[in-house]
Amino acid sequence: MYRVSFASIRLLEVNLAEITVDEGVDIDLKMVEEIHLALHSLLPDKFSLFINKKNSYSTQLDALIKFGQLKGIDKIAVYAPNKMAQLSADFSASIPSSSVLNIQVFTDPNIALAWLKQSQ
Repeated sequence: MYRVSFASIRLLEVNLAEITVDEGVDIDLKMVEEIHLALHSLLPDKFSLFINKKNSYSTQLDALIKFGQLKGIDKIAVYAPNKMAQLSADFSASIPSSSVLNIQVFTDPNIALAWLKQSQ
């Protein structure tokens, strides 16, 4: 388990990490830069992410755009356990910098993880 100022990062495999943002956080550009540095120090050049949206948080638009520009991402699975989390994840995935990424939103974490592990 690795900790940044606003979230936890758990290594699930050598090239797969789970990110869980703390409840009530408003993610800004500085936070995205912080998580980029952490991911690049923990993971190889090509990796996948499991975003666990069990907590409610917001992300500023410029931060969403910047996150979508992170180099090395193979796939992103977003676990969205409720309707608000699903709407938020769907919006985030539609941002132009994110739309070039392979992002899927799931309501079941096991199916999300299975999708990430396909063809690794």
